[in-house]
Amino acid sequence: MDNMLHDIDKILRKPEEAVRVLLSNTDEAGTAPIMASIIQAGFLERQDPYIKNLLNLFRVNILKDLKKKAKILVPQGAFLLGVMDETNTLEEGEIFVQIWDSSSTGTIRQIITKECVVFRNPCFHPGDVRVVQAVDRPNLHHLVNVVVFSSKGYRDIPSMCSGGDLDGDDYSVYWDPMLIPPRKNYPPMDYTAAKPRLVEDVKIRDIQRFFVNYINNDNLGQIANAHLATADMSDKGAMDGRCILLAQLHSEAVDFPKSGKPAILSEDLIVRKFPDFMQKKDKESYQSKKVLGHIYRSVDKSDYKDYMSMLTEEAVYDTRLHVPGMEYYIGEARELRSDYNRDLLGLMNQSGVQTEAEIVSGYIIKWLKKGKSKTRYEQHDSTMKAVKSFKSLWRKEFEKEFLEESKNTVDMAKRASIEAKAAAWYYVTYHPEERQRDYSEQGGFLSFPWVIYDYICDIAKKNTHRAQDTSLSLPIPETVIEEEHAKHMLAKKAMENRGDDDKEPIVEIVDENDEDTDYESDFSEDNEAVIYSGNTGMFTFNNSELRRAVQELNISNDLENTRSSPQNNGHVRPTNNNTNQPVIQADASNEDLMKILLS
Repeated sequence: MDNMLHDIDKILRKPEEAVRVLLSNTDEAGTAPIMASIIQAGFLERQDPYIKNLLNLFRVNILKDLKKKAKILVPQGAFLLGVMDETNTLEEGEIFVQIWDSSSTGTIRQIITKECVVFRNPCFHPGDVRVVQAVDRPNLHHLVNVVVFSSKGYRDIPSMCSGGDLDGDDYSVYWDPMLIPPRKNYPPMDYTAAKPRLVEDVKIRDIQRFFVNYINNDNLGQIANAHLATADMSDKGAMDGRCILLAQLHSEAVDFPKSGKPAILSEDLIVRKFPDFMQKKDKESYQSKKVLGHIYRSVDKSDYKDYMSMLTEEAVYDTRLHVPGMEYYIGEARELRSDYNRDLLGLMNQSGVQTEAEIVSGYIIKWLKKGKSKTRYEQHDSTMKAVKSFKSLWRKEFEKEFLEESKNTVDMAKRASIEAKAAAWYYVTYHPEERQRDYSEQGGFLSFPWVIYDYICDIAKKNTHRAQDTSLSLPIPETVIEEEHAKHMLAKKAMENRGDDDKEPIVEIVDENDEDTDYESDFSEDNEAVIYSGNTGMFTFNNSELRRAVQELNISNDLENTRSSPQNNGHVRPTNNNTNQPVIQADASNEDLMKILLS
């Protein structure tokens, strides 16, 4: 425990230590390996607020679990799916364990050849904890990240571990010498379930009777609490005779819905006084002198209760993410970030989560409300499924314009455009100028670009040795952003119309010498205002043809507003009433041309 607390205190100061701790600890949301990737890209060294917030929550979550659940991280251990040795090479009392070395890059396999402890939750009887020998067997080298049990012996090991089997049960395996119990292999309990009472002709009254009987005898939680409190009070611990009886009763209570035999908790087994670590506020309590009590009191509530004060919104723009061409995507990125933040805030309100960092990481310290789920675990599970779907949706939004035709994969030939768009998403989230633009409740959110964390990290790594250039931290002129945004919108319309015979091209060019008054376009690169390259996935703009296109284009909508608007800067003269075409001055800027063309 002391080693664990020492490690998590260093994760904010030492990036290499943070990566080691994160890679050795998995979580259901898959946040830890993502955090490790972000740190390896150098963002923690540059004091990125997003990764600092996630690391703070990671630390607080560990402290909270330590106090409330006595959850201690064990480096020399694994939580593995149980399978049977089909090669018949393991002897009785032997197991085979081969795991990925999680503290490395994930390419090194480690075969355990030590004395190990194996158990399965819930664990009540002393015989549920088995000490076995892990061995190396070449015939089993194809099995990774599972615990392989021997098929030999008078009784299989899984059945000794709380009546487990191999139909999907998970087992904890420890090979830390400090965790090997002094007394090995207490005789296991018999977990054979009682035979159910058979009724040949089931009537509705039988169903009613069973339902009422189940409600009256649903005492599984009461038995578990009595076992824990009794083991703490007794000098013999779980080997106390009352604990052995309670372990048997717990097994019967688990099987009760199938067997119909209730577990009767006698008066002498009922506990009315509980140790402090069980946190029974409505019951009489005492200070536990055993290890769980010491662990509970070693963590002060203030270490995690004031977690919100540790979170920051002070963004620092990393100039490594300044990429050529990013201006093209900034206008769209602003709109998308606004939509993303609004949707994320709605998800937070719906789930009862207070902070952005909590909901995107899964390290939820405090719930504002109880959901429809029966337990906090179920509530957390349903919330993280919603978050996973949310992130996937926004990643697809980013990648959709880069997908290969007829395939659902990203075309990496468009890498330059992908990086430019990713950099734009980062810019609108982190640049001080952009953050000052958004005064909404969710304006301080930072997670928008991290739904594509891999692209962001790749750009940062590629530019790690770039010399610090203060000019790259300057805000991009608004005129440039508006002009590039207009080009982007025009290109998107052109892309939407590509290959659709039912639609006219977005820009049509008329040959002045052609007597035919009908518009035609063969998408020749010699006379297109917008030129699309299939190799790069980029649109380029032919400025001279763009000017001609605007002059020749039939404007169907009424331009009276343009003529009378105070924003008319003189580059656009009144519409010709006979042809309904705008008359363009020769010195009109590309921005003005774009606005007319898009109208």
